[in-house]
Amino acid sequence: MNLAPHCFLTGATGFLGAELHARLARRGARLHSYVRDAARARDLAARGARVHVGDLRDAVATRLAMESCARESGGNFDVVNNAALISYKRADRAAQVAINLEGTRTMADEAARLGARRFCHVSSVVAVASSKDGRPVDETASWNLGECRVDYADTKRAAEEHVLSLSSKLDCVSANPGAIFGAKGAGSNTARFLARVARRGAPPLAPPGWLAVVGVEDAAEGVLLALERGRRGERYLLVESNWRTRDLFALAARLAGRREPLGTLPAWLLPPLAALARAIEPVYASDLVPPQALTMLGRQLVFDASKARRELGWTPEPFEGVLRRSLSAALESGA
Repeated sequence: MNLAPHCFLTGATGFLGAELHARLARRGARLHSYVRDAARARDLAARGARVHVGDLRDAVATRLAMESCARESGGNFDVVNNAALISYKRADRAAQVAINLEGTRTMADEAARLGARRFCHVSSVVAVASSKDGRPVDETASWNLGECRVDYADTKRAAEEHVLSLSSKLDCVSANPGAIFGAKGAGSNTARFLARVARRGAPPLAPPGWLAVVGVEDAAEGVLLALERGRRGERYLLVESNWRTRDLFALAARLAGRREPLGTLPAWLLPPLAALARAIEPVYASDLVPPQALTMLGRQLVFDASKARRELGWTPEPFEGVLRRSLSAALESGA
């Protein structure tokens, strides 16, 4: 399936969004970029994008922007819903509900009303499940992360469920990347972590969980392949590989020439630590590892992405090369 001549893209100034924007432009799409900050979007306009200034928390502004895209395209347009608030801070719960969930609902409902050719929702692996026994889970796994009380996971799951529930009247698909790394990720959670490792080495004790990873270029390509080739109403995991957190920390430290972890935090200790962190969060909130992030770091986030490789023809780069470039860039940027 070819791309529509026009594409409505949210989150175009972000880490993944900037790569999506560049790749869509190279594929010849007339881009309609929905952004909050007009100043940050000037370079998008300079490169030929039609910039719509608005906020996913403003349903009226979102509808007006999508209507403008529909008119200009003559109804022949795709939607890539990439914008989201990624946070593990309790104080950001209301904003995550408004952006990740309600904003997505507005966009998906409007896309169905306007007759969008296709709607690709950029979700996350945390909207799928975690493994209970260490074996990778796939797109058919039963949701089990609600017990964690992690607002990012809850809002991304609910948003994805809404999008896919519209599949009878909207040609929709979901792309679910793992933790995204890349050389242009200044300010991202992964860049901040890598900058810390590059400057000071890994923490003495690594969390006990597992993490699924992917490079930003491969994540963007996977999203667009899902848009082009994905089956209606399906989700596609975009994960290059799965890493025990201690092994990932050790590799990053080794590549940076820094201290590796001395061991792994006992799994039984993580829940009480997370509970303590939640209790003191109103007076002391850690920017690096807030309580909800502590909870997720204890889960086995391991995934089987063979469906994307098989159905989409997705061929991601081996992660070690991505990590090398990401480390170098994170240190240079002072992330």
